[in-house]
Amino acid sequence: MKKYTTFLSAVLAVGLLASGCGKTDAGNSTEKETAQKEESATKEITYLGKTYEVPAEPKRIFVSTVEPIEEMTLLGVKPYAVADGIYLDDPPEEVQKTLTDVEWIDGGYEPDKEQLLKLQPDLILATARMEPADLKAFEKIAPTIPVSVGGNDSAETIRTIGAIVGKEAEAEAAVKAYEEKAAESRKKVEEAGLADKKVMYLRISSEWGISGYDETITYNQTLYDGLGFQVPDVIKDIDRRDEIPLEKLAQENPDYLFVLTPVDDLKAIDDLAKKPLWNEITAVKEDHVFVNPVHPDLFGVPYLSKQLFLEKATADLLK
Repeated sequence: MKKYTTFLSAVLAVGLLASGCGKTDAGNSTEKETAQKEESATKEITYLGKTYEVPAEPKRIFVSTVEPIEEMTLLGVKPYAVADGIYLDDPPEEVQKTLTDVEWIDGGYEPDKEQLLKLQPDLILATARMEPADLKAFEKIAPTIPVSVGGNDSAETIRTIGAIVGKEAEAEAAVKAYEEKAAESRKKVEEAGLADKKVMYLRISSEWGISGYDETITYNQTLYDGLGFQVPDVIKDIDRRDEIPLEKLAQENPDYLFVLTPVDDLKAIDDLAKKPLWNEITAVKEDHVFVNPVHPDLFGVPYLSKQLFLEKATADLLK
């Protein structure tokens, strides 16, 4: 009898063990299915009139351009991977924390597709400056959103990125903070009697000479929409970006100049200083030329750039 009891106990023990194993397997299976469902869940995002289907909670965002990096910095989120070489030198100090411990893909604005495939991004934030064929190559790898470079689209851009990463409130706060600061700064400029002054933003380098941009992009949007300065004729004539001959700049004769130049090419300004025509410009004669008020690799359209430039430009104007 004791032998039978012992045998029965052993059988029951094995049965219970098997039953326990079955529950564990089922539990693991359920967890895996839940994880897979979460990973495959999507949501629709509408940006600049086009609807995109993106992951509900993207975990591996690849960024191939500088603009989204600045917005993600304000929102307090990090990309999973970034295209190497999109900055001329080290990334600006303001975005370095955002780019710590991310994966880097070779190739700059045309990243290595094999490396990108291995990283398996679940979303790509690209630039609207890309050719359609290049965007299609991205779309074969993951859902791709081309981010606008237009200053008039800044609010929709940061709100869209906020909606993608679940930071809608932070995006709204960034837009509101800029608009309030712009209104405050505009009032200070008017009270200082500067509203009718001619103000321009230029990018100057040895390779490209003196470049100007249309009134809606880079820091021009902050100067003319944010601070309310009148758009000079030479800027009105520009479609996106164009070279401005020194003779034409001298004819426009701005009162204030904000100049961005590569950190390794400051001699471009020194070379201009040797030219008599440059020294005849009012801004130059009155020491109203402000070189690199913000880091030259910041883009000017995202709210990080807009806020930094607005603050620095206002301080320089009111000196």
